[in-house]
Amino acid sequence: MATPGPPHPAIIVEPPLDTKDGTKDGTKDGTREGTRDGAKDVDPVAVYSGKTARLRLRRSRAATEKHRVAVGSRNVVLSTRNPLIVWLAKHELTLSFVVILCVRLSHWLGLAWAHPWLHIEHARGTRYVRGPHDLWFVVNWIFQIIAARAVMLHHVLPLVPRYFGVRNARSCRRFGETGWFLCYILLSWSIGFGIWRDSPYYMNTRGMYVDYPEDHVLMPYGLKWYYLVQTAFWISNIYTIFVEERRKDHVEMLTHHVVTIALVLLSYHFHFTRFGHVFMLVMDFPDIFLSAAKLIRYLGNEMLPNILFGLFTVSWVATKHYLCIKMMLSIWTEGIVEVPLEKRYPHCPDSYASYPIVGFMWAILCVLQTVLIYWFVMILKVLEKVLVKGEDAEDSRSDDEDNDDDSQQP
Repeated sequence: MATPGPPHPAIIVEPPLDTKDGTKDGTKDGTREGTRDGAKDVDPVAVYSGKTARLRLRRSRAATEKHRVAVGSRNVVLSTRNPLIVWLAKHELTLSFVVILCVRLSHWLGLAWAHPWLHIEHARGTRYVRGPHDLWFVVNWIFQIIAARAVMLHHVLPLVPRYFGVRNARSCRRFGETGWFLCYILLSWSIGFGIWRDSPYYMNTRGMYVDYPEDHVLMPYGLKWYYLVQTAFWISNIYTIFVEERRKDHVEMLTHHVVTIALVLLSYHFHFTRFGHVFMLVMDFPDIFLSAAKLIRYLGNEMLPNILFGLFTVSWVATKHYLCIKMMLSIWTEGIVEVPLEKRYPHCPDSYASYPIVGFMWAILCVLQTVLIYWFVMILKVLEKVLVKGEDAEDSRSDDEDNDDDSQQP
C-alpha cells in the first residue's frame, strides 16, 4: 500500500522506522507491499520533513537538558548544573531548618550572638536606626524564606493542582513556584500597605522628603522590619531563579533582582526609606493579578485568566510606569524644595542628599524602568494575541524556554 502524501503542510508524515535487519519495514529487499522498489509511491517531501522534524526535536531537547537538572522531587527542575546550586537545591530545607534550629536553641540558652538574628536592634527610644546587627536579622530571614518556600513548593502547593485533576508535571511545577510568590506578595504587600497607611507620607509624595534627614534616620519598628524582610526576600530570589526551571527572560529577571536589591540597600543606607517603602508597594501591586491569572490558568481555566491579565495590564501601566515615573520626577521637584541646601550633604550630619548620590540612585531607577518597558512590550504582544487573534492570555515574559509538554505526574 503506497504511503500517501501530507494532506496538510502542518501535518508531517514520518517514514517507516528501520528494523534490526536494516530494511525499512522488515521485508527482505526493503520493498513495500504493492511496489517494485519500495520508493515509487513514497513522497520524498514527507520523508525529508519527518527526518528534519525528528532531528530538530532531538537537538531542541538536547539543548534544553543542558540546563535542566531534576532534583529529588519531580516538582524541581534546575536551570544550572553548578554543583553548589544542585547541592543547595537538594538540601535547602534541611540546611535552612538546621540553621534556624541552631539560632533558636542558642537564643533559648541565652547566647548573646543569637539575639540580633531574631530581634530588631539599634533602638533609639521607641524608634530605630540602621546598624551592623541588621545583617544577621536579614541572614536569618533569608533562611526562613527559603525554608518556607521549600515547604510550600514541595509539600503544600502541589496538592492543589492534583486535587483539580492536573497531571502535567510542568504545570504543577509552575503552579508551586507562582503560588509561593503570590502567597508572599499578598502577605508582604498587605503588611507594607498597613505601615504606609499609618505613616505621615500616606498618599503624599511631599511627605517622603519632609524633615530629611532628622526624622528619616529614626524609623518606626514596622518600617525597619518591613525593609529588612524585603531585603531578605529579594536576596533569596537570586538563589531562587537558579533553582527554578529556566525562563526566556532569565537575564532580564536577574537584572531586575540585582537592581531591586541595589535600590533597597542604597535607600536603606542613605535614609531614603520612605521613598523606598512606597516604591516597593507600587512595584509589587500588579504582580498580584499576574500571579493569580497564572495559577488559575495552570488549573485549566481559560476565561478568568484573560480577565485577570487585563486587570494586570491596566495596573502595570498605572503603577510601574505612571506612578513610578511620577515618583522619580518628584525627587527633582518636591525633593529639592523640601530638602534645602543646609540639610544636604556634606553640610548636615547623616544627610546623603546630594546631586551625585541622588543622580546615581535615579540612574538605577532608569535601568529598572528600562527593564519594565521591555516587559511591557512583551505584555502588548500577549494583548495582541487575545484581542486580535482571539487566543488565550499567556505571559510571554516568563514562558519556558522550551515547549515540550511533560505529561508525567509529579
